[in-house]
Amino acid sequence: MPRVLIVGCGSYMESSYDCPGDWKCLTAAVEKRAKFAEHDGDVQVVGLLRCKCPGRALVNNVAVAKTRSDFDVIHITNCMAKAVPACKNHDMDALPKMLEEKTGAKVVVGTHDFY
Repeated sequence: MPRVLIVGCGSYMESSYDCPGDWKCLTAAVEKRAKFAEHDGDVQVVGLLRCKCPGRALVNNVAVAKTRSDFDVIHITNCMAKAVPACKNHDMDALPKMLEEKTGAKVVVGTHDFY
């Protein structure tokens, strides 16, 4: 059973730009939809971390979360990875690698298929 940390854009979630808080990501995890379907067995979400602009502390905050709630996989939310306009504070091509190197956890870009 993969233990998952979901990392999302706090600004996007709090502003409700077609994102009712965390509902879409958490529902997709429970129902094993979209990117969560790639995991074997049930998915256990152990945390949801919201990035806060300008995002400088994100990688270190995820590393601290790893020490407190050991997870195997990090899912970067759609609202963070696929936002239009794109996040000006993170290079979405580099961020997954940075998170993997810092935590040792696998990083999956994307969460749900609700639109």
